[in-house]
Amino acid sequence: MQRLRAFHPNQDRIAANQLRLLWGDGVSQGVPIILIDDDPDEHFLFRTDLEDAGFELDFESFTHPEAALAHLFRRAGGPVLVLTDMGLAGDDPIEFIRLASGVLHGGAIGAFSGALNPDKEARCREAGASFYIVKPISGEKLEAALANTQSLGIETLADGRRRLICR
Repeated sequence: MQRLRAFHPNQDRIAANQLRLLWGDGVSQGVPIILIDDDPDEHFLFRTDLEDAGFELDFESFTHPEAALAHLFRRAGGPVLVLTDMGLAGDDPIEFIRLASGVLHGGAIGAFSGALNPDKEARCREAGASFYIVKPISGEKLEAALANTQSLGIETLADGRRRLICR
């Protein structure tokens, strides 16, 4: 076991997550959301808007797509919703979508922008994005976008809160 840990330091966490995915842990888990936007204020606004809309969030945010991609590759598995800004300063969001699409584990990736741009939306979809949202992202816009995906949906809990789930 020590040799295995030396090979992969997160092996115990990975194994535990894989077992939970296979057999469950008695509690339905929500799908994590990863937001990539070069403006940290947008991270706060996004999270606040969804919490105000009643969403229970497992949320992480990144200002650089490289850091988000490294995080996605380190994850043990399980579906994830990735949302990326199309206006990332100095970065190529289309290439990020293409690379991130391979590590969603049954999740989805969506792109968002400050303006409607059919050409950019088409390129996002070709790269692997499931949807395109015009800012600001709200609970209603996210719900409408997810309704068109086949992998993720929204569950309403007994207390009225909502969370992302795998379909």
